Amino acid sequence: MGVLMEEISLAIAAVTSHRLVVVPRFAPDAAYAAAVRAVHPDVDVVPTQAFRDPLARWEPSDHLLVIAPECYPVEGLPLRDLVGGAASDGSMLRNLLAFETSPAGTKEYVHAGEGGRVRRIQRYFEPVTWPFPAGVVASLVPVACLLTIPDLPWASLAALRTAMAARGVPSQDSPYHGRVVHLDDEAGALALAESRVEAMAAASQALGAARGEDAGSLVIGRGARVHPSARLLGRIALGEGAEVEAGALIIGPSLVGARARVERGAVVAQCLVTPDAVVPRDAAMRHRVVTTGAVTPAGTPGHDDRAEPASGEPPVARPVLQRRHVHSSAPAASAVDVRPSAYLRGRAVVEPVLAALALLFLLPVFAVVMPLIALTSPGPVFYGDLREGRGGRVFRCWKFRSMRTDANDMQRQLAAVQQMDGPQFKMAHDPRVTRVGRVLRRLNVDELPQLWNIVRGEMSFVGPRPSPFRENQICVPWRHARLSVRPGLTGLWQVCRHDRANGDFHQWIQYDLLYVRHVSLAVDLRVLVATFRTLGGRWPVPVERMLGTRTASPAAPAALPDTIASPAVNVAEFHTHDVAEVLPPSTEPSSVGGGSLRRMRVADARRRAV
Repeated sequence: MGVLMEEISLAIAAVTSHRLVVVPRFAPDAAYAAAVRAVHPDVDVVPTQAFRDPLARWEPSDHLLVIAPECYPVEGLPLRDLVGGAASDGSMLRNLLAFETSPAGTKEYVHAGEGGRVRRIQRYFEPVTWPFPAGVVASLVPVACLLTIPDLPWASLAALRTAMAARGVPSQDSPYHGRVVHLDDEAGALALAESRVEAMAAASQALGAARGEDAGSLVIGRGARVHPSARLLGRIALGEGAEVEAGALIIGPSLVGARARVERGAVVAQCLVTPDAVVPRDAAMRHRVVTTGAVTPAGTPGHDDRAEPASGEPPVARPVLQRRHVHSSAPAASAVDVRPSAYLRGRAVVEPVLAALALLFLLPVFAVVMPLIALTSPGPVFYGDLREGRGGRVFRCWKFRSMRTDANDMQRQLAAVQQMDGPQFKMAHDPRVTRVGRVLRRLNVDELPQLWNIVRGEMSFVGPRPSPFRENQICVPWRHARLSVRPGLTGLWQVCRHDRANGDFHQWIQYDLLYVRHVSLAVDLRVLVATFRTLGGRWPVPVERMLGTRTASPAAPAALPDTIASPAVNVAEFHTHDVAEVLPPSTEPSSVGGGSLRRMRVADARRRAV
């Protein structure tokens, strides 16, 4: 509690000089109040039922900054953005809202109709379409609103937000992009302690390196004592006055609070030992919060980790859930841990220079094309559409405008004549394309402005086709793989596709994944040469020729290269998801990503496993 109270008080002191008030969920006794004031002397400890009394001393124009342990940021409390501008808005509740995360960066819900038949599959991606809040980090509440609303649920900021909305109080939510933990359960407290130990050990090592010393991964507070026969493995922090007796074993990351004692022969593995707590002799504690027995971090009275076993056997703590309650709302459109190869790093340096030279060389072409577009159809010369690049970062992909300005609206009306089996749209004799646009597309000149995207480092000469989110959301493994590299002006799919007439989404997936697995200078050069020889992919080139001696069959390598540090992507798992729920029958249309379920089954039958 001491470290956390000090951290919170410092964050609050940075935005206000007013007195702190601690409102515990339980009835605080004198010992609890004394422990709180030992950490922060200038603080009031008020029971929940008596919290309305201090409100009478405040002005209606004041604001109340509320922080609850149900959703605590690992990197510390970012309160400046929440508090800033509050003086000009005294009638609105302001919340700092964190969001859930998933290992795959996606969740999938299946809507079922009568008889359990699938009616609709809805997939959500972080952070583009992610409506799953993890909790409220902090709230700024106008006192004027509190004076007229009795019995607000102060124990939970999420419940407070809901209750005030039900009473008509307007609110404004600001997203918090960072990891959060729930301190009202054991796993959350352990996760926060682990992060603090890692930070302290890293700081100690950095300080030691600056002094020319080897600080190691052990942080020892003033007055702490460790018996020579005790073993400390991994990153461990010992508070002031902590004691580790003979034969004890501590495995990090572990945090042992001030004046805590680990007795002879005890084992502490990845635990949080609170100040003044005692790990008894020969006890084995694993993934536990060891307290003094008064109150656990969850606020449950009577929990005592010091109790001796009745049978005479060493006490062994029950294991908690292995899944730590850590959520992150940082933008994670790509759940892949990307580790670029030396070639990709070098390519990112050389290509912008080459693209700039190409733009200078092609200036006469631009000088001819731009007036043609401007004189033959109303609208801008260039068209910039939002696309997802490496890591899911959104950028504006530039082209010469080859369609009418209302092309997007017309596409919805033309959905019935869609000829593709995937997320992209294509039809013969597209009425949206202008006369000049048809010529530009036939000569592949409309793509030349993307050289500017290469100059800016948003694209490469070779890579997966730059696609918007609405296309990338269809297949999760495909999304993660293709967003692990920069999109390209041309690519393997463009020069190798050979099933256009039947819709070749399955080939699009296959060739993108093959490119990511085999990306190299030789492959890029072959694709560039093939692009020029086939006039932008007018006729297909065998993919085996593009990949050299490496096979491009469905039995391709079982793992991606170091371009992408995730397990192999198996396209046969078309509906890979983190969570699937069958929802009650609904009247929503049976659609998936803009196409019918029948079409998806057809695409499913055509696809090839890579």
